[in-house]
Amino acid sequence: MPGSSLWLLPPPSHPLHTTLTTLITHTLPSLLPSESSASTLAPTFFPPHMTLTSEIAPSLYGTDPQRWLDGIPFPSGREVRVRFGGVASQDVFYRRCFVRVGVEGVRGVVAIARARGVSGEEEVGGRTGEWLEWWVESYGPHVSLM
Repeated sequence: MPGSSLWLLPPPSHPLHTTLTTLITHTLPSLLPSESSASTLAPTFFPPHMTLTSEIAPSLYGTDPQRWLDGIPFPSGREVRVRFGGVASQDVFYRRCFVRVGVEGVRGVVAIARARGVSGEEEVGGRTGEWLEWWVESYGPHVSLM
Protein backbone atom coordinates (compact mmCIF):
# COMPACT_ATOMS: atom_id res chain seq x y z
CA MET A 1 0.00 0.00 0.00
CA PRO A 2 1.90 3.04 -1.18
CA GLY A 3 1.28 6.39 0.43
CA SER A 4 0.46 7.53 3.93
CA SER A 5 -2.13 6.54 6.50
CA LEU A 6 -4.37 8.47 8.86
CA TRP A 7 -4.68 7.12 12.38
CA LEU A 8 -7.11 7.82 15.18
CA LEU A 9 -5.14 7.92 18.44
CA PRO A 10 -6.36 8.25 22.01
CA PRO A 11 -5.12 11.52 23.51
CA PRO A 12 -1.99 11.04 25.67
CA SER A 13 -4.02 12.14 28.70
CA HIS A 14 -6.67 9.42 28.19
CA PRO A 15 -6.30 6.33 30.43
CA LEU A 16 -6.52 4.03 27.38
CA HIS A 17 -3.38 5.57 25.94
CA THR A 18 -1.26 4.30 28.83
CA THR A 19 -3.05 0.94 29.00
CA LEU A 20 -2.72 0.22 25.28
CA THR A 21 0.88 1.46 25.14
CA THR A 22 1.82 -0.87 28.00
CA LEU A 23 0.12 -3.81 26.26
CA ILE A 24 1.93 -3.08 22.99
CA THR A 25 5.41 -2.42 24.37
CA HIS A 26 5.65 -4.59 27.52
CA THR A 27 2.81 -6.96 28.40
CA LEU A 28 2.29 -8.84 25.14
CA PRO A 29 6.00 -9.09 24.24
CA SER A 30 6.71 -10.56 27.69
CA LEU A 31 3.78 -13.00 27.49
CA LEU A 32 4.50 -14.02 23.89
CA PRO A 33 8.28 -13.74 23.53
CA SER A 34 8.51 -16.13 20.59
CA GLU A 35 6.04 -14.00 18.62
CA SER A 36 7.65 -10.70 19.49
CA SER A 37 11.26 -11.77 19.00
CA ALA A 38 11.03 -14.12 16.02
CA SER A 39 13.36 -13.03 13.24
CA THR A 40 10.46 -12.65 10.79
CA LEU A 41 8.37 -10.77 13.33
CA ALA A 42 10.86 -8.44 14.97
CA PRO A 43 9.08 -6.28 17.53
CA THR A 44 7.70 -3.13 16.05
CA PHE A 45 6.39 -0.76 18.67
CA PHE A 46 3.89 1.85 17.59
CA PRO A 47 1.50 4.22 19.30
CA PRO A 48 -1.95 2.80 20.01
CA HIS A 49 -4.18 3.68 17.07
CA MET A 50 -6.98 2.71 14.74
CA THR A 51 -6.13 3.19 11.06
CA LEU A 52 -8.80 5.34 9.42
CA THR A 53 -7.47 4.96 5.89
CA SER A 54 -4.26 4.29 4.04
CA GLU A 55 -2.92 4.81 0.51
CA ILE A 56 -2.98 8.63 0.77
CA ALA A 57 -0.86 10.09 -2.01
CA PRO A 58 1.79 12.51 -0.69
CA SER A 59 0.80 14.91 -3.47
CA LEU A 60 -2.44 15.59 -1.55
CA TYR A 61 -0.71 17.07 1.47
CA GLY A 62 2.51 18.23 -0.17
CA THR A 63 5.02 19.98 2.07
CA ASP A 64 2.44 21.01 4.69
CA PRO A 65 0.58 17.93 5.93
CA GLN A 66 -0.69 19.72 9.05
CA ARG A 67 -2.41 22.37 6.92
CA TRP A 68 -4.04 19.64 4.87
CA LEU A 69 -5.19 17.83 8.03
CA ASP A 70 -6.52 21.05 9.55
CA GLY A 71 -8.70 21.52 6.45
CA ILE A 72 -10.53 18.22 6.89
CA PRO A 73 -13.92 18.66 8.59
CA PHE A 74 -13.57 15.72 10.96
CA PRO A 75 -16.47 15.05 13.34
CA SER A 76 -16.01 16.38 16.84
CA GLY A 77 -14.56 14.08 19.46
CA ARG A 78 -18.01 13.76 21.01
CA GLU A 79 -19.32 12.26 17.77
CA VAL A 80 -16.62 9.56 17.58
CA ARG A 81 -17.18 6.55 19.82
CA VAL A 82 -14.60 3.82 19.77
CA ARG A 83 -16.28 0.72 21.15
CA PHE A 84 -14.04 -2.26 21.65
CA GLY A 85 -15.15 -5.74 20.71
CA GLY A 86 -13.23 -8.93 21.24
CA VAL A 87 -9.53 -9.63 20.96
CA ALA A 88 -8.59 -11.52 17.81
CA SER A 89 -5.58 -12.76 15.89
CA GLN A 90 -4.81 -13.21 12.21
CA ASP A 91 -1.76 -14.30 10.30
CA VAL A 92 -1.14 -10.73 9.11
CA PHE A 93 1.77 -8.68 10.48
CA TYR A 94 -0.18 -5.81 12.07
CA ARG A 95 -3.14 -7.98 12.96
CA ARG A 96 -1.15 -10.58 14.85
CA CYS A 97 -3.08 -9.61 17.95
CA PHE A 98 -5.72 -6.88 17.85
CA VAL A 99 -8.90 -5.56 19.39
CA ARG A 100 -11.92 -5.27 17.11
CA VAL A 101 -13.67 -1.88 17.03
CA GLY A 102 -17.40 -1.43 16.37
CA VAL A 103 -17.97 0.37 13.06
CA GLU A 104 -20.99 2.46 14.09
CA GLY A 105 -19.09 4.80 16.38
CA VAL A 106 -16.32 5.49 13.87
CA ARG A 107 -18.28 5.50 10.61
CA GLY A 108 -18.25 9.30 10.17
CA VAL A 109 -14.57 9.83 10.87
CA VAL A 110 -13.61 6.88 8.65
CA ALA A 111 -15.79 8.14 5.78
CA ILE A 112 -14.34 11.66 5.74
CA ALA A 113 -10.77 10.38 6.14
CA ARG A 114 -11.23 8.01 3.20
CA ALA A 115 -12.98 10.62 1.06
CA ARG A 116 -10.41 13.37 1.62
CA GLY A 117 -7.43 11.07 1.57
CA VAL A 118 -8.15 8.57 -1.18
CA SER A 119 -11.37 8.58 -3.14
CA GLY A 120 -12.74 12.11 -3.27
CA GLU A 121 -15.79 13.78 -1.84
CA GLU A 122 -18.26 11.84 -4.00
CA GLU A 123 -17.70 8.86 -1.72
CA VAL A 124 -19.11 10.75 1.25
CA GLY A 125 -22.37 11.35 -0.58
CA GLY A 126 -22.94 8.14 -2.47
CA ARG A 127 -20.44 5.32 -2.45
CA THR A 128 -19.45 5.37 1.20
CA GLY A 129 -21.60 2.31 1.86
CA GLU A 130 -19.78 0.23 -0.75
CA TRP A 131 -16.33 1.15 0.49
CA LEU A 132 -17.33 0.85 4.16
CA GLU A 133 -18.75 -2.63 3.58
CA TRP A 134 -15.51 -3.72 1.88
CA TRP A 135 -13.40 -2.13 4.63
CA VAL A 136 -15.32 -3.84 7.42
CA GLU A 137 -15.15 -7.25 5.72
CA SER A 138 -11.57 -7.10 4.43
CA TYR A 139 -9.80 -4.99 6.99
CA GLY A 140 -12.22 -4.04 9.70
CA PRO A 141 -11.80 -1.37 12.30
CA HIS A 142 -9.27 -2.54 14.87
CA VAL A 143 -6.53 -1.48 17.25
CA SER A 144 -3.35 -3.45 16.67
CA LEU A 145 -1.60 -4.74 19.76
CA MET A 146 1.13 -6.83 18.17
